[in-house]
Amino acid sequence: MILRFLSPTVLLVALWVAPAFSQTYTFTPQSSRDLALTFQSQREGGSRVLIQGEIRNSSTQTAERVMVKAEGLDENGRVVSRGRVYVPGTIAPRGVASFELRLSASGSERRYRVEIEAFEFGARRSEGQ
Repeated sequence: MILRFLSPTVLLVALWVAPAFSQTYTFTPQSSRDLALTFQSQREGGSRVLIQGEIRNSSTQTAERVMVKAEGLDENGRVVSRGRVYVPGTIAPRGVASFELRLSASGSERRYRVEIEAFEFGARRSEGQ
């Protein structure tokens, strides 16, 4: 009903301006190339595996909310066990953080694939801080 009383010019301007009031978010994927992961694994009894490792942050930004995923692979490369853990706290620029992950093993694991599954870089730090 209201549209009937608006002139075509006013309606056109309203439709053109309306998207300016809506918000759009653009997320740019961050590269993990500045985060290096090393690990070692050891059996704990018959059905448990302990994976310990470090993540080295070679960037100028703090790494936050870092999640590590470990997968146990059988002789054909199929995933037979899986676990995830958040790295405690943050990893300072040029810093190192340790992590520890325990898996329930299926018994048919031949090797483990451990990788950074998720992370977020915080604000850049200036060299004077």
